[in-house]
Amino acid sequence: MDWTLGIDRQRDALLRMVAALLVMAGDGGVLPRHVRTGIWRVLRPAEAAFRRLVVVVKVVLKIEVGVSVPRGPVSVIVSRSKDTARIPAFALFDARKSFKARSSVKGRKPVPRIRFFDEVQVFEPVVVISPDDAVSAAHLMRRLKALHLALGDVPKQARRLARWEAKRLSARAETGKYIAPMRPGKPPGHRDRGRHPVDFVLKDCHEMALYALHDPPDMVEESVS
Repeated sequence: MDWTLGIDRQRDALLRMVAALLVMAGDGGVLPRHVRTGIWRVLRPAEAAFRRLVVVVKVVLKIEVGVSVPRGPVSVIVSRSKDTARIPAFALFDARKSFKARSSVKGRKPVPRIRFFDEVQVFEPVVVISPDDAVSAAHLMRRLKALHLALGDVPKQARRLARWEAKRLSARAETGKYIAPMRPGKPPGHRDRGRHPVDFVLKDCHEMALYALHDPPDMVEESVS
Protein backbone atom coordinates (compact mmCIF):
# COMPACT_ATOMS: atom_id res chain seq x y z
CA MET A 1 0.00 0.00 0.00
CA ASP A 2 1.16 3.52 -0.84
CA TRP A 3 0.63 5.03 2.61
CA THR A 4 1.75 8.52 1.63
CA LEU A 5 -0.70 8.70 -1.25
CA GLY A 6 -3.55 7.40 0.89
CA ILE A 7 -2.85 9.79 3.76
CA ASP A 8 -2.50 12.83 1.51
CA ARG A 9 -5.68 11.96 -0.39
CA GLN A 10 -7.79 11.65 2.75
CA ARG A 11 -6.26 14.76 4.31
CA ASP A 12 -6.97 16.83 1.19
CA ALA A 13 -10.58 15.59 1.13
CA LEU A 14 -11.04 16.57 4.77
CA LEU A 15 -9.49 19.99 4.15
CA ARG A 16 -11.97 20.67 1.34
CA MET A 17 -14.90 19.68 3.52
CA VAL A 18 -13.75 21.77 6.47
CA ALA A 19 -13.20 24.77 4.19
CA ALA A 20 -16.79 24.42 2.94
CA LEU A 21 -18.08 24.17 6.51
CA LEU A 22 -16.21 27.32 7.50
CA VAL A 23 -17.89 29.18 4.65
CA MET A 24 -21.29 27.89 5.79
CA ALA A 25 -20.61 28.92 9.39
CA GLY A 26 -19.57 32.49 8.50
CA ASP A 27 -18.51 34.41 11.60
CA GLY A 28 -19.85 31.59 13.77
CA GLY A 29 -21.81 33.78 16.15
CA VAL A 30 -25.42 32.86 15.50
CA LEU A 31 -26.72 30.50 12.84
CA PRO A 32 -30.13 29.20 11.78
CA ARG A 33 -30.85 25.91 13.51
CA HIS A 34 -30.96 23.92 10.26
CA VAL A 35 -27.56 25.30 9.16
CA ARG A 36 -25.93 24.41 12.46
CA THR A 37 -27.45 20.92 12.34
CA GLY A 38 -26.17 20.43 8.80
CA ILE A 39 -22.64 21.40 9.83
CA TRP A 40 -22.69 19.03 12.82
CA ARG A 41 -23.72 16.14 10.57
CA VAL A 42 -20.53 16.59 8.57
CA LEU A 43 -18.21 17.75 11.34
CA ARG A 44 -18.65 14.76 13.66
CA PRO A 45 -17.69 12.09 11.10
CA ALA A 46 -14.92 14.37 9.79
CA GLU A 47 -13.42 14.54 13.29
CA ALA A 48 -13.59 10.75 13.64
CA ALA A 49 -11.97 10.30 10.22
CA PHE A 50 -9.10 12.63 11.13
CA ARG A 51 -8.48 10.82 14.42
CA ARG A 52 -8.01 7.61 12.47
CA LEU A 53 -5.78 9.38 9.98
CA VAL A 54 -3.57 10.54 12.86
CA VAL A 55 -3.33 6.94 14.07
CA VAL A 56 -2.20 5.89 10.58
CA VAL A 57 0.46 8.63 10.44
CA LYS A 58 1.74 7.67 13.89
CA VAL A 59 2.15 4.05 12.78
CA VAL A 60 3.64 4.93 9.37
CA LEU A 61 6.19 7.35 10.83
CA LYS A 62 6.82 4.96 13.73
CA ILE A 63 6.58 7.76 16.26
CA GLU A 64 7.43 6.66 19.78
CA VAL A 65 8.09 8.69 22.88
CA GLY A 66 9.02 7.93 26.45
CA VAL A 67 6.69 8.08 29.40
CA SER A 68 8.01 11.47 30.51
CA VAL A 69 5.36 13.86 29.27
CA PRO A 70 4.09 17.22 30.57
CA ARG A 71 1.17 17.08 32.95
CA GLY A 72 -2.14 18.77 32.40
CA PRO A 73 -4.14 19.42 29.24
CA VAL A 74 -2.36 20.56 26.11
CA SER A 75 -3.86 23.65 24.50
CA VAL A 76 -3.18 25.30 21.18
CA ILE A 77 -3.52 29.05 20.70
CA VAL A 78 -3.65 30.41 17.19
CA SER A 79 -3.04 34.00 18.17
CA ARG A 80 -2.84 36.03 21.34
CA SER A 81 -4.49 39.05 19.81
CA LYS A 82 -7.58 40.38 21.58
CA ASP A 83 -9.86 39.78 18.60
CA THR A 84 -8.94 36.11 18.27
CA ALA A 85 -10.65 33.56 20.51
CA ARG A 86 -8.66 30.73 21.98
CA ILE A 87 -8.93 27.52 19.99
CA PRO A 88 -8.69 24.29 21.98
CA ALA A 89 -6.46 21.46 20.89
CA PHE A 90 -8.12 18.86 18.70
CA ALA A 91 -9.47 15.88 20.66
CA LEU A 92 -7.38 12.89 19.56
CA PHE A 93 -9.46 10.28 21.41
CA ASP A 94 -12.97 9.14 20.57
CA ALA A 95 -15.71 9.87 23.07
CA ARG A 96 -16.51 6.74 25.02
CA LYS A 97 -19.86 5.04 24.49
CA SER A 98 -22.41 5.39 27.26
CA PHE A 99 -24.07 2.16 28.37
CA LYS A 100 -26.35 3.73 30.97
CA ALA A 101 -29.96 2.64 30.82
CA ARG A 102 -32.18 5.30 29.32
CA SER A 103 -35.53 6.12 30.82
CA SER A 104 -38.50 5.32 28.60
CA VAL A 105 -40.48 8.23 30.08
CA LYS A 106 -39.90 11.50 28.28
CA GLY A 107 -40.79 14.92 29.56
CA ARG A 108 -42.46 15.30 32.91
CA LYS A 109 -42.83 12.44 35.35
CA PRO A 110 -46.28 10.82 35.44
CA VAL A 111 -48.54 12.19 38.21
CA PRO A 112 -52.15 11.49 39.12
CA ARG A 113 -54.52 13.58 37.03
CA ILE A 114 -56.88 14.96 39.67
CA ARG A 115 -59.20 17.81 38.78
CA PHE A 116 -61.73 19.74 40.81
CA PHE A 117 -64.77 21.61 39.56
CA ASP A 118 -63.65 24.93 41.04
CA GLU A 119 -60.07 24.58 39.84
CA VAL A 120 -58.65 27.18 37.48
CA GLN A 121 -56.71 25.36 34.81
CA VAL A 122 -53.62 27.07 33.44
CA PHE A 123 -52.26 25.75 30.18
CA GLU A 124 -48.60 26.32 29.45
CA PRO A 125 -47.82 27.58 25.97
CA VAL A 126 -46.45 24.98 23.59
CA VAL A 127 -42.91 25.81 22.47
CA VAL A 128 -42.52 25.17 18.77
CA ILE A 129 -38.95 24.62 17.55
CA SER A 130 -38.40 25.98 14.09
CA PRO A 131 -35.48 25.06 11.82
CA ASP A 132 -35.03 28.78 11.18
CA ASP A 133 -34.54 29.68 14.85
CA ALA A 134 -31.32 31.56 15.55
CA VAL A 135 -29.03 29.47 17.77
CA SER A 136 -25.51 29.91 19.10
CA ALA A 137 -22.69 28.31 17.11
CA ALA A 138 -19.79 29.19 19.43
CA HIS A 139 -19.06 25.60 20.50
CA LEU A 140 -19.38 24.35 16.94
CA MET A 141 -16.92 26.96 15.69
CA ARG A 142 -14.33 26.02 18.30
CA ARG A 143 -14.51 22.39 17.22
CA LEU A 144 -14.43 23.33 13.55
CA LYS A 145 -11.41 25.60 13.93
CA ALA A 146 -9.59 23.03 16.05
CA LEU A 147 -10.00 20.45 13.28
CA HIS A 148 -8.90 22.95 10.61
CA LEU A 149 -5.81 23.85 12.63
CA ALA A 150 -4.92 20.19 13.24
CA LEU A 151 -5.23 19.35 9.54
CA GLY A 152 -2.45 21.86 8.86
CA ASP A 153 0.18 19.67 10.55
CA VAL A 154 -0.74 15.99 10.74
CA PRO A 155 2.69 14.73 11.96
CA LYS A 156 2.45 17.17 14.87
CA GLN A 157 -0.87 15.62 15.85
CA ALA A 158 0.70 12.17 15.54
CA ARG A 159 3.42 13.20 18.00
CA ARG A 160 0.75 14.55 20.36
CA LEU A 161 -1.02 11.22 20.13
CA ALA A 162 2.19 9.36 20.92
CA ARG A 163 2.76 11.50 24.02
CA TRP A 164 -0.78 10.99 25.29
CA GLU A 165 -0.62 7.24 24.65
CA ALA A 166 2.65 7.05 26.57
CA LYS A 167 1.08 8.98 29.43
CA ARG A 168 -1.92 6.67 29.57
CA LEU A 169 0.25 3.56 29.35
CA SER A 170 2.36 4.79 32.26
CA ALA A 171 -0.80 5.39 34.30
CA ARG A 172 -2.08 1.92 33.45
CA ALA A 173 0.26 0.38 36.01
CA GLU A 174 -1.58 2.24 38.77
CA THR A 175 -5.16 2.27 37.52
CA GLY A 176 -5.20 -0.90 35.42
CA LYS A 177 -7.15 0.95 32.75
CA TYR A 178 -6.13 2.03 29.28
CA ILE A 179 -8.27 3.92 26.80
CA ALA A 180 -7.25 3.58 23.16
CA PRO A 181 -7.67 6.49 20.71
CA MET A 182 -10.20 4.51 18.67
CA ARG A 183 -13.18 3.12 20.52
CA PRO A 184 -14.29 -0.43 19.68
CA GLY A 185 -16.95 -0.95 17.04
CA LYS A 186 -18.18 1.60 14.58
CA PRO A 187 -16.56 5.05 14.68
CA PRO A 188 -18.43 8.15 15.89
CA GLY A 189 -20.55 9.68 13.15
CA HIS A 190 -20.85 6.39 11.25
CA ARG A 191 -23.98 6.08 9.12
CA ASP A 192 -24.83 2.73 7.55
CA ARG A 193 -26.56 4.35 4.59
CA GLY A 194 -24.58 7.57 4.47
CA ARG A 195 -24.10 9.06 1.01
CA HIS A 196 -22.25 12.25 1.90
CA PRO A 197 -18.56 12.33 0.84
CA VAL A 198 -17.53 12.47 4.51
CA ASP A 199 -19.12 9.04 5.05
CA PHE A 200 -16.80 7.51 2.47
CA VAL A 201 -13.76 9.32 3.89
CA LEU A 202 -14.59 8.05 7.37
CA LYS A 203 -14.96 4.50 6.05
CA ASP A 204 -11.60 4.66 4.24
CA CYS A 205 -9.75 6.21 7.19
CA HIS A 206 -11.20 3.64 9.59
CA GLU A 207 -10.12 0.76 7.37
CA MET A 208 -6.66 2.30 6.92
CA ALA A 209 -6.22 2.64 10.68
CA LEU A 210 -7.29 -0.95 11.36
CA TYR A 211 -4.97 -2.22 8.65
CA ALA A 212 -2.05 -0.14 9.92
CA LEU A 213 -2.54 -1.31 13.51
CA HIS A 214 -2.82 -4.99 12.62
CA ASP A 215 -0.25 -5.04 9.82
CA PRO A 216 2.21 -2.17 10.41
CA PRO A 217 4.16 -0.99 7.34
CA ASP A 218 7.84 -1.90 7.15
CA MET A 219 9.05 1.32 5.53
CA VAL A 220 8.90 4.77 7.09
CA GLU A 221 7.33 7.35 4.81
CA GLU A 222 9.10 10.61 5.59
CA SER A 223 7.20 12.61 2.99
CA VAL A 224 3.88 12.56 4.85
CA SER A 225 2.73 16.18 5.07
